[in-house]
Amino acid sequence: MQLKVLYITHYHFLYGANKSLLQLLIELKNRGVKPYVIVPRKGSLTDELEANQIEYFVFKFYNWLNQDTFLISRLKRFLNNFMFFKAHRTLLNKRIKIDVIHTNTSVTNLGAYLSIKIKAPHVWHIREYGEEDFNIKYYYDIKKVGHYFDTNSEKVITVSNDLKEYYSKYIPSHKMKVIYNGIPIRKELNKSYNYKDPLRIAIVGVVSKNKNQIELIKALSYLKLTKKNSNFKLYIIGNGFSKYVNSVKKQVKDLSLTDNVEFIGYVSDVEGYLKHIDLGVICSKREAFGRVTIEFMANKIPVIASDTGATKEIIVNKELGILYKYGNIEDLAQKIDRIENNRKSLKEIGEKAFVYSRKNFSSSLNTQKIYDEYKSAVKNNETSYHELRD
Repeated sequence: MQLKVLYITHYHFLYGANKSLLQLLIELKNRGVKPYVIVPRKGSLTDELEANQIEYFVFKFYNWLNQDTFLISRLKRFLNNFMFFKAHRTLLNKRIKIDVIHTNTSVTNLGAYLSIKIKAPHVWHIREYGEEDFNIKYYYDIKKVGHYFDTNSEKVITVSNDLKEYYSKYIPSHKMKVIYNGIPIRKELNKSYNYKDPLRIAIVGVVSKNKNQIELIKALSYLKLTKKNSNFKLYIIGNGFSKYVNSVKKQVKDLSLTDNVEFIGYVSDVEGYLKHIDLGVICSKREAFGRVTIEFMANKIPVIASDTGATKEIIVNKELGILYKYGNIEDLAQKIDRIENNRKSLKEIGEKAFVYSRKNFSSSLNTQKIYDEYKSAVKNNETSYHELRD
């Protein structure tokens, strides 16, 4: 039987969550799954969906987040009622029989609504803490939201053990399943290591407070002024709100790092850019998983990362990367300095990280585990249906 799976995503760009979703769709399609995607607007994600001949629908729904004034929040909820109804009617009019609904984020309840309407099992994929990583709050308190996740899903997937532990206060542990994100990883990779030229450092992701690029910039300033080490070049890869990006650029200028820092902006082919990078740095406040960490490792790039969230699950300190104390600029600077003064460790750490990432974080492994959850959800749904009839 060909499974027909409806996916709900909450944004239209190709950042972490949607990159993982897109790879999953491509691999499941090759396994015979028929995917459909609901997205709130067109963008780089829908371009890729079209390129891969994946059917999608655009409904301009709003996320269930408490980030507006009372009146605007009420208006968005009212408009959501219409969009949710429209999504349901579209599925009915097109006579699409959905076997499983997969919501790719915690910040919309559209999948739960459709699951009730069309009586299809719902797999809820949680990829974020919420307030602790993106400063977002739901319409309701986290206890009510957790109860809603529990009662409106067949299975809740979390992308790390740390994230599962966080939500286990609100969702029964047996309901949750940890499935790490995966990326396509080559069987072999030739990586040339830089032993003399300026150390090429990259920090990748949305330029935001939570990704914490400022901490790295301050650490590099400390390195330059205190350690008298300026043999580095930082590449900031990603975009963000112009006001915050401009404040980061001002910080670079004020700390006299203009010659050491380059803002690349958004790059669609990050892997192509990483070929020239020696060291990856993750300064996030708390990563629910950290796709970029795996992208570094899969490219044989050592990682220095903050000792928070799921990052500490991925990196075995000094073996697969180096952890520094979050918020401690001196600690971060000293660990960059240590790499700079011992370039041979680039290869030692990079090679081990590559082997580990290939074994534990491949997209094929991720796809198989999620596909197994679909089959289990469909089986449980059929059993429940027959029990109701009997």
